[in-house]
Amino acid sequence: MGVNNKSLPSHIISNEYLTLEKRKLSTSQNWAVWIPYVLDRYHPDSLRYFLTINAPENRDTDFSWREFIYSHNSELLGAYENFINRTLKFLEKSFEGEIPVYEVDNEIKKYTESLYSEIGRYIEEGHFKLALETIFNYIRYANKYFDNQKPCIQVKEDLDTCKETLANCVYIIGNASQLLSPFLPFSSEQVRKMLSISKFNWHPITIAKGQLQPIEPLFERIDIKTIQEEVDNLFDKSKK
Repeated sequence: MGVNNKSLPSHIISNEYLTLEKRKLSTSQNWAVWIPYVLDRYHPDSLRYFLTINAPENRDTDFSWREFIYSHNSELLGAYENFINRTLKFLEKSFEGEIPVYEVDNEIKKYTESLYSEIGRYIEEGHFKLALETIFNYIRYANKYFDNQKPCIQVKEDLDTCKETLANCVYIIGNASQLLSPFLPFSSEQVRKMLSISKFNWHPITIAKGQLQPIEPLFERIDIKTIQEEVDNLFDKSKK
């Protein structure tokens, strides 16, 4: 039977080794993180985020319960959801949930537009970790922008400027969720619905004027006490 060369992969991505709490993974010794267990206790995007950002692309890396929980609380909750929540809750409280429409700030627009080709290239080349890091740099930039603009002061002193600030923030949220959709599909889908985005495409999107849909939390904070509980559970299971 002949081989259709078009069906063969052009390149294969391989990684180094991933250890668990500094030890080699072993299913026979029960030294592993079982998928049904972790998905029953944690958000699937939390696992997707950590395995991508901690992937052993160029060197061996370690799955640590401590790092997993701290990355969830600091990055997904502290950076990503924090920016979404502070923006959308402000709109809900001060503008009855109405999304304002203004010309997007030129610096923000150029930065956003450049990300699509950059992130797309990283994904095509198999540099998923770098792609995710680059998107989270964008999110940190967004949080800094919100802090510098101080919409809580603008709303009292210059209502029009405040609306412009929030329109820029909503633009960032929509595009960040779209850029993150290959990595964090479940939380991205939540954001898409909250902003009434019809569908995701791989090009910059502008959020239409309208009413915010019900704002729902994307993630919940994980108690740091869980770290020791998970480590103890891992050791207990490995002894059986």
